Amino acid sequence: MENNSPKKNKRILLNTAAALAGAFVVLAAASFPMKTVYYTVHTDKISEAVRIAQVSDLHSCYYGKDMENLVNAIDETSPDMVVLTGDIYDDSADSGNTCTFLDRIGRKYPCYYVTGNHEQRNGSWDSFVREAESFGIHVLDGENTDAFGITLCGSGKNFSASIEKCAEEADTDKFNVLLAHYPEQIDYYRSFGKFDLILSGHAHGGQWRIPGILNGLYAPNQGLFPEYAGGRYDFDDSVMIVSRGLSRTKEIIPRIFNNPELVIVDIVPGDS
Repeated sequence: MENNSPKKNKRILLNTAAALAGAFVVLAAASFPMKTVYYTVHTDKISEAVRIAQVSDLHSCYYGKDMENLVNAIDETSPDMVVLTGDIYDDSADSGNTCTFLDRIGRKYPCYYVTGNHEQRNGSWDSFVREAESFGIHVLDGENTDAFGITLCGSGKNFSASIEKCAEEADTDKFNVLLAHYPEQIDYYRSFGKFDLILSGHAHGGQWRIPGILNGLYAPNQGLFPEYAGGRYDFDDSVMIVSRGLSRTKEIIPRIFNNPELVIVDIVPGDS
């Protein structure tokens, strides 16, 4: 028995080390600090550069006291404007964090907000609109507005009608940015031939990723292995950027290799 004891102890040590290593890998994969992601889009339709900070799918998650982690991250990039592409509120979570965040950024930046699916559940959108507007947020519900030399086109509660209205009123001589929550509708957006840049969210980055191999495992309305989980997608006539969103506590299944992100888009004059 004594002769077997060293071997047994060695096996225990090896198994323990393997278990600890496995736990470390899982915890590292599932850690999800927010990061800031930058994209550059070139166009000959503007004469001066414009920087947009895109916030999407916050779901009223906590980002430090007074939401300072998220607000500070935005401040560090010095954007010209902030766009909010849906699910900033949540359909069930307390809205305190969202209200704090909107109040703070509404005092600092021009902010433009379009609905996501969570704002519309339980008939909540109208009350969210009133609240957001009380913080100085411009809510776009099927309308276009000019800002810093570009046109922001905002999808609304009545999705198809709002997109059609935006497209009808869009001037193709201007750089048109469509704010629309649902990336899986890209073929519909492109069918109008009016939108140069589409900013979306909704997919939460596909929840699980394997960098360089799998961009996302599952996304709402796209199912398994979503085509538009997150990132930049270039087409002949337009560019779509899909934020991986900022939610990090609402998911039943935690994010893996899929950081919540603040998206910064620089629209610059000239060819790439």
